[in-house]
Amino acid sequence: MSYASDMQNQTILEQLANTQLAVNMLQSLGLSVLSIDKIGERPRIRIIPGVGCRQLRSGWTRRTIIDGRKAVENVAFVSGCHVSWEERS
Repeated sequence: MSYASDMQNQTILEQLANTQLAVNMLQSLGLSVLSIDKIGERPRIRIIPGVGCRQLRSGWTRRTIIDGRKAVENVAFVSGCHVSWEERS
């Protein structure tokens, strides 16, 4: 294997470890994970919104209207991962 391949593998292993830390923290807040993607970039974890979301510090918020209903997507940063959840009203 080349040095570049070794570095890429190391990056993936670090991201997986950070993702596991984030999932453990979310679980301790009583939150459920829907999906994990973008390994190889900044991992993104989608969660079901719940009371534990109040403990997460939102990095940014996007407000939209979907099918005539207001939707708010929040993103927090946990262990190097984007954690996102959507609330509709």
